[in-house]
Amino acid sequence: MKIVIVNSLYSPHIIGGAEISTQILAETLESVADVHVITTGGQKRNAGITSELINGVTVHRLPYNNLYWIGDTEHHGKLNKVARRLIDIYNPMQIGTVANLLKEIKPDLVHTQNLSGFGAGIWTAFFKAGVPIVHTLRDYSLISPVSSPISNPLIARLYRLTSLGFSKRVSAVVGISSHILNRHTEAGLFPNAEHLVIPNVVDGDIVAGEKDFERKPLRIGYFGRIEPEKGVREIIEAVRSVPEEVVERLYVCGEGKLKEELSEACRNDGRIVFTGKVKPNEARELMAQVDATVVPSIWEEPFGRVIIESYQVGTPVYASAVGGIPDVVLNRKQYLFAPGSSGAIQDKLMEYYSLTAEQKRTIQRQCLEHSRRFTKQSLLERHTELYQSVMHQVTGTAQSENIIGKKIKAGVGR
Repeated sequence: MKIVIVNSLYSPHIIGGAEISTQILAETLESVADVHVITTGGQKRNAGITSELINGVTVHRLPYNNLYWIGDTEHHGKLNKVARRLIDIYNPMQIGTVANLLKEIKPDLVHTQNLSGFGAGIWTAFFKAGVPIVHTLRDYSLISPVSSPISNPLIARLYRLTSLGFSKRVSAVVGISSHILNRHTEAGLFPNAEHLVIPNVVDGDIVAGEKDFERKPLRIGYFGRIEPEKGVREIIEAVRSVPEEVVERLYVCGEGKLKEELSEACRNDGRIVFTGKVKPNEARELMAQVDATVVPSIWEEPFGRVIIESYQVGTPVYASAVGGIPDVVLNRKQYLFAPGSSGAIQDKLMEYYSLTAEQKRTIQRQCLEHSRRFTKQSLLERHTELYQSVMHQVTGTAQSENIIGKKIKAGVGR
């Protein structure tokens, strides 16, 4: 079986969780299929398409065919960014490039992910070629090109209307959470598609960090971008409002627009430590050491990768009841709080502080067990079952079952 996966960027060009999740999916499927990835590269049109093999996956990087490459957004002003997004709505040059590459690869199925840099118009190329299309929703860019579904209403409306038309060609749509799936289907997108939820996989060993559960006060961790919509200001306010006997340290790991302002405001408070951007293994080590992780997002997070990463090292997570986060947390009643409220965060910190050592040990075991729901084997089984269903529906045959059925039972990897 030959599968093409499409995503805006691909390793080593990683902006966030979408690129990581797409690579995990591609490399997991590689154990049972011939996997090709189509992505955008930083080269101009005259440089053509470059191809390389990464961990068994053939990666084709297309020229960006736009004002600039999506992997190089920092050096462009607002007007340029808006213009690039408008070109994305229907980019015939990019659609033509994809269509020509499709003739060479001849896939059995195409699975699209984030489409910024391509535009939903490329679904027409796959549809005309008679290739069934599966799409995974990892962000809100089909209904709003900027961050949140409520930003830039005029452009969002234009995106939503064009995406709605193109999405009629998609055979199945996957949400990484029920929230992100519902946001799109309620907007009218994917009217002819099968709908289902398949959560992301977080690749990492499930090993509890060493903790002294008798020890107080608490050490708290925040891991992510330091932006207004992430609720970093609120977690800092919550920590500063409780006594030092309750919280002795808040580690703020990451970079972003608010870092300079917030670090200056906390200059005289030794409890707040801004680590800057840390490597994934360093973040994981610190995550294992803190007593609890806080995810105080205000905007509608599609999933919440950091939550699973924290569970994998046995550290509980308190998080905002927003977006796809409720789908991921261990216990909604116990670990969710109202978004945008430093008081609600403070209450949760006090709750955890009041627990006994034995209660904390039990929570650590629960976190480790919960993290096992997000495994590669589950990802492989759910996707191959979906592909078989879609191919059978579109082609009227069960040809794919013979190709991959036995391999799935053997587990991930060769």
